[in-house]
Amino acid sequence: MNIDINTSRQLIGTTSWLVPGTYYENARLVAQTIDFVELLIYSWDDEIIRLVDSEIEKLSFLTDKFNLIYTIHLPTNDIQSALDAYKYFSKSKIKIANYVLHPLDGIERLLSIDDGFISVENLKEKLISYKKMTFDIGHHTLGINFPQDLIPNVNEIHMMGVLNGEDHIELNEATMQELLRIFHNRIDDVRFICIEVFDMEQMLNSIKLFNQFMEKRRLIR
Repeated sequence: MNIDINTSRQLIGTTSWLVPGTYYENARLVAQTIDFVELLIYSWDDEIIRLVDSEIEKLSFLTDKFNLIYTIHLPTNDIQSALDAYKYFSKSKIKIANYVLHPLDGIERLLSIDDGFISVENLKEKLISYKKMTFDIGHHTLGINFPQDLIPNVNEIHMMGVLNGEDHIELNEATMQELLRIFHNRIDDVRFICIEVFDMEQMLNSIKLFNQFMEKRRLIR
């Protein structure tokens, strides 16, 4: 089910691929550490549907026990898969606070039924304007620059390190400084910060560095 998060607090989350395993196995690992898990639904085929069906109750249990919520990274292969996944999760038992959607061909089909929960991500090679945007610092750095006039639309940031042409690595100081240069004080208004790395230790270190920078900002403001 789609839910509005009734809090002004910035929420920190991470991906559902930190260790080899299922969505639930990864979510359970971090349920007491972060606020949300981004379920990486890159495709929507029979195998993925069976897996999600088998884990919905357990994913919902983590919400009941630890207040863990979820965001969904919708399929990236085609708009029909993204549409089918969106319809499935919006009617499911688990609590979904945001959906990240790539600017796929035919995106209007899904945006036309958006009830305020879809956030369109910038890609290295493609960017479209929408009322809610997901800012990926790696895609921005290695591809098309994100327009300043869209910064107020950003409700989710995909946070990671970028170094020597590589992204989705542990957050580093240079990348964090670049993020603050782009967002300035608007960084405080972004609801979801997703540490989009695929390693447990890198995720924990990234959260630590992010929090250190944010705390330093608060002290000097």
